[in-house]
Amino acid sequence: MRFILLLFIQIYKKYISPYKGFCCAYHVHTGRASCSTLGFRAVRRYGVFAGLAVLRQRMARCGQVYRQHTPLQRRPPIAQRGDCDLPGNSSFSDAGDWLSCCCNNCDWPRRKQQSANAPKKQSRWRRQ
Repeated sequence: MRFILLLFIQIYKKYISPYKGFCCAYHVHTGRASCSTLGFRAVRRYGVFAGLAVLRQRMARCGQVYRQHTPLQRRPPIAQRGDCDLPGNSSFSDAGDWLSCCCNNCDWPRRKQQSANAPKKQSRWRRQ
């Protein structure tokens, strides 16, 4: 079982990790070994269960470092969110779900009004 887990970690490090697009936050911010390298060493040294326990602790610390050093993601303004205006706890939520299936967006009446009030564009190509 140890051999299979070590093989999986090596496959992850060689074929998956380079193509993810990001690196271990703990490794980037502290300069120490990455989570996969530490997991490989821990499983090789302590065995499967104790090695996975060490790896789980490291992954928790890596998550803490990531949350510390990553700026907060701000939500876009209300008009650009795409959230439904229907309240979620009332009986309208079922109707809102039904409407979103039919019209694919909650602001469909406003779009109709905007398109009716907008000036019509003339085609560049005329039929002869």
